[in-house]
Amino acid sequence: MTATTEDRDEPIQVSVPTTNSELVSMPRCKRCNLLYMVNKSTSALKLTYCSFLCELGDLGFSMQGLEQMERAAKAEPAPEAEAAPEPEPELSGSAAII
Repeated sequence: MTATTEDRDEPIQVSVPTTNSELVSMPRCKRCNLLYMVNKSTSALKLTYCSFLCELGDLGFSMQGLEQMERAAKAEPAPEAEAAPEPEPELSGSAAII
């Protein structure tokens, strides 16, 4: 026995599916089309995306970012003073011919 397994009586449980029925029940990521384990997904939409990066890449935003987003107050348009009409520029003789 090695020093790393002396204190364990039972083997370490592996979380990777071992049978075909478990593989069939694994969902595919909507973006990258890979099989993934739902409990290992870092996405907020665990049943749709395998990771946060796939969620961000597909939607363009993340659910965590959307939940933390605050609505910005609309800026009121500055009151415009009564603007006098701008005088038309005077054209020189050569520009008026064209």
